[in-house]
Amino acid sequence: MSRIRQRAEEAGKKTAPLAERAIRLAKRGAYAVRGWGSASGWFRSSFLPSQNYLIILAVVVGILTGFGSVGFILVLESIAEWAREGIAGALEFLGPANLVLLPALGGLAAGPLIHHFAREARGHGVPEVMTALAIRGGRIRKRVALVKIIASSFTIGFGGAAGREGPMVQIGSAIGSSIGQAAKLTDHNIRTLVACGAAGGIAATFNAPIAGAIFAMEVLMRRIHADFLLVLLTSLSSAMIARHFLGNYPAFRVTPYELASPGELPLYFLMGLVIGAAAIFYVKLLYRSEEWFANWQFPEWLKPAIGGLFVGLILRFFPQVYGSGFPAMTSALYVRFSFELLAALFVMELIANCATLGSGGSGGVFAPSLFMGGMIGGAFGMLVHTVFPEWTGGSGAYAMVGMAAFFAAAAKAPTTSILILFEMTNDYRIMLPLMAATVASVYLSHQLLPHSIYTLKLFQRGIHLPDTGDPGPARRSAPSGPEAQSAP
Repeated sequence: MSRIRQRAEEAGKKTAPLAERAIRLAKRGAYAVRGWGSASGWFRSSFLPSQNYLIILAVVVGILTGFGSVGFILVLESIAEWAREGIAGALEFLGPANLVLLPALGGLAAGPLIHHFAREARGHGVPEVMTALAIRGGRIRKRVALVKIIASSFTIGFGGAAGREGPMVQIGSAIGSSIGQAAKLTDHNIRTLVACGAAGGIAATFNAPIAGAIFAMEVLMRRIHADFLLVLLTSLSSAMIARHFLGNYPAFRVTPYELASPGELPLYFLMGLVIGAAAIFYVKLLYRSEEWFANWQFPEWLKPAIGGLFVGLILRFFPQVYGSGFPAMTSALYVRFSFELLAALFVMELIANCATLGSGGSGGVFAPSLFMGGMIGGAFGMLVHTVFPEWTGGSGAYAMVGMAAFFAAAAKAPTTSILILFEMTNDYRIMLPLMAATVASVYLSHQLLPHSIYTLKLFQRGIHLPDTGDPGPARRSAPSGPEAQSAP
């Protein structure tokens, strides 16, 4: 026991500076929000026209979202290091099976926190933001951001198969909503600041300010209008904060790509159809897993631990699906996996993500979508390169395109997917194959699945999210008020 305690203490000492830095950033943002209520009244009542006032608010939301995103990443990295070195090291007497218990322990920590303090923090979070936009005038409880940071850090840091962009979107949206409420804005302007915060979260996650802004307008607001300027400003300011603390690097460093032959484009289109079918299956399975866990007569706060145990069993044989899976995605881009392993990793990530989020764990679906698309794309690329070696490129290019095509089909967000892959790789030469695959995957998704991975939950709740710019309340049959705020 003394040796186990010593290993845990050593890991804690290593991660302590990182955690302290994250706490300082969080406090800085908290002080800014606390003082904003009185300062906003002075600004509004003095010399600022309403539009200039909103511009300043958008920049403030971006800066605070940037600090919140950096703080979340630092907390996540700190907890992940503690889990891998301290907890897993303490369980090393179990041998290779020591990873099996980590996701279950993460779920055991996140489950009670979500259940007792903020039910909105369960799952990938974006539908909760869309619900707030549709029926609550963009009002999100202030505690959601803090609960989401802690719960997602335990879920992902301990190995849960989920992305960090969902938490970032919800954190940024909660900050935008809090600023809007403190400034006593109209419902329409609060909704705009919520979208601004979501854009800042995506921008800070992937160092992609343009794609972050497009994501907010295409997925959350479902339109692009005059408020796009505010969203773009928030995305820009949030990305600047993240770059200052985390560095200005693309999310993925890839080898230069060239289209080997015009004959490759039909193959990319065919791959898009395959990926579109896989994305549809993923969306349906994710919601089926949520229904299964919801109908299971078992304590709600313990369900994430059971889901984590499923993930742990997968990690025993496929450690590549640990957390958000970015190292595995990089390996697929650099063709370090065999065809069999790529296919297996797609299936394992699919099951692990559905177990993590379906059970009520906290995380996102963006990174898992990139993961699954990359594995399918890489496997497809290997297959066609074996059959047509003279006029096809390497499988890494197909993996790169597959990442964006999968999310485009699942979220029905082709513009966001195309832009974010470009910003994540800084490689414009992939654009033609990317457009071909994305068009195919989104076309099939529209034909076979009327709702996206985000809007399907709203449809199940009876919430109609309008496609127009009408700022009025959406039609709904779901509960409102406190019941809706605490609904899982």
